[in-house]
Amino acid sequence: SLLQETQSIGRMEDSTNWVLELEEALLDEAPPQQIKVLLAGRPLPSSLRTDVWSHCLEINGRKSKIEKFDDVYDHPDQSEIHKAAQDLVKESKSDNPQLLQADVESILTVYFKTSGQKFSQEITHLLKPIIDLSLTRNEKYCVFQTVLDRFIPKSIETSSIFDLARLLLLYHDPQLCNHIDSLKISFHQFSRSWFASLMAADCDPEVTVQLWDLYLVNMDPWIIFFMVTVMLVNFRDNILEVENDRAELLARLSRLPSQIEAEDIPDLVTLAQVYSTRTPSSFKNSYECTVFTQPDQKLDDEMKSLLCLPVNADEILASELVNFQFFVVDCRPAEQYNSGHLSRAFHLDCGLMLQDPAQFSTACSALLAFQQSALTAQAGGEHLVFLGDGQAESDVDSNMMMAVSRFLQKHSKFISVLVGGYPSFHQEPQSPVRNGSQDLVPEPSPNKLDSIKTNLKMKSANLKDSLINYMYNPSTQEPKHIDYSKRGSKLYKNTGDVFCLEDDEDENVVELKDLEKQSDTIHLAACQRVGETGLLSPCHLLISTTQLVVLNPGPKPGTCLPSSSRHLSSIVKITSKKRQPEIITFKFGTSQNDEVTVFDMDRFFIPTAGKVTSVVKTQIEKLKE
Repeated sequence: SLLQETQSIGRMEDSTNWVLELEEALLDEAPPQQIKVLLAGRPLPSSLRTDVWSHCLEINGRKSKIEKFDDVYDHPDQSEIHKAAQDLVKESKSDNPQLLQADVESILTVYFKTSGQKFSQEITHLLKPIIDLSLTRNEKYCVFQTVLDRFIPKSIETSSIFDLARLLLLYHDPQLCNHIDSLKISFHQFSRSWFASLMAADCDPEVTVQLWDLYLVNMDPWIIFFMVTVMLVNFRDNILEVENDRAELLARLSRLPSQIEAEDIPDLVTLAQVYSTRTPSSFKNSYECTVFTQPDQKLDDEMKSLLCLPVNADEILASELVNFQFFVVDCRPAEQYNSGHLSRAFHLDCGLMLQDPAQFSTACSALLAFQQSALTAQAGGEHLVFLGDGQAESDVDSNMMMAVSRFLQKHSKFISVLVGGYPSFHQEPQSPVRNGSQDLVPEPSPNKLDSIKTNLKMKSANLKDSLINYMYNPSTQEPKHIDYSKRGSKLYKNTGDVFCLEDDEDENVVELKDLEKQSDTIHLAACQRVGETGLLSPCHLLISTTQLVVLNPGPKPGTCLPSSSRHLSSIVKITSKKRQPEIITFKFGTSQNDEVTVFDMDRFFIPTAGKVTSVVKTQIEKLKE
């Protein structure tokens, strides 16, 4: 039964003694990354919360400004500070509320006096998850100050972070973003306290501490932006059904965090990491300083003026060499395009939008069809990035922006614009590297990029019979070696010397199209593997008559390398995320007399999850027959 299976899995997890491993890691002062791996997908025991937070925030032995506090409570807003301290303590579980209230008022007074700020109720909410920790007043102040410094955006007053949050939603769900815009609702009107307090002002206290458990361990200040995106996307139906009532929609948006339950937190954080991985990271490098360190008016104004998410040349070049994440749309005039362009760039004459709208519509349809073909051939990505001539006031960039607006109005996802246009590919890197003669080494040009890609793709992609046999019959015994005199036999035909300097993995490269043609292949699906830390890596799942095979990307498009192969009968459970059904977990183990033992699991983000799980279950049933 499901209950027995759950109990069995619970006993298995208990037997791993992961809590003891976590305690040992804390004693050994292991890096936060190790703590994060141990904690992945598990609730942090409340008894270890103080130690984990202190360790990850590195507050042990630190001194703070509160140590020099003269106990003079004379801030201009002292009465408000005193009341805020009283209110915070009322929600506390402390055995000594008087002492706790004195500590809380001291912490707030020191902070507002030393920072020169006026009283802010939003900041006081940050103490909610902190005041019940088993720490001294000095240590609580250190946690409070560190959270403020590392995780709370500094551009809240300028509202630019809310423009950035809107751009992220626009990137992933333009229809939802356009709907919110249509009722003239700005992000700061409903999400200000979310950013200012890391949800502490809006969530139940137990939900907040579990959220912070994962947030502080991950040490990524940008997660809050993607958590906001995930919450909005997950409640999109409730949002879209409010068509004309602005007040009602604003109220619903404001209530979103209060609807989160403690059991939702692992899914929420995992999905935020998934969305982060599926979003170009250029904006983080460009705006991290003004968002989290020191507000820069020029950068804040720039964020407010953006039509869509910006991407820089470095990220596109890196993608061209690795995973073809982007599909580049070159919007320059034909003569500029013909004189030089990225090898996979699609040319779109945006001037047609004004000159011949019908022809422009045809060109857009051709673009989307070409992109789909590139996706199928793994020669282009689902993320559309538009590039112009880099001249802000030129007709080329103006026409390009009109075309981008058209795609956004039609609710096209994953739309971005290349910062600096095509010329940015030829510019020197922002952090130039000097060689032995102290000369600047320029950034690779597209011509050099093509050369690099050609060299990377020179590896052999011949299909090996032994590899196919291994994938479909992994238990088959390997052939024994034969006499040297028989090296010319069929067994060793076309085999090179045993000792060579070439990579062994060349021998394992397989063409995906050849795998699909195999008689034992039932289904092949593109997906992404979800690591223990939430990071995604592209792969394929191959389902044969007996095996579930994970295939990693090969050295060139359309090829792959086998990563693992498991017999379908070893799958004892298949689960999906409640909030994101595309995230599928396969649990492997043994089952005997309703007693299930799980010894391993794999998690994937599968766009066609319904189809894949159906095929797997069908094959498992056939094996049972």
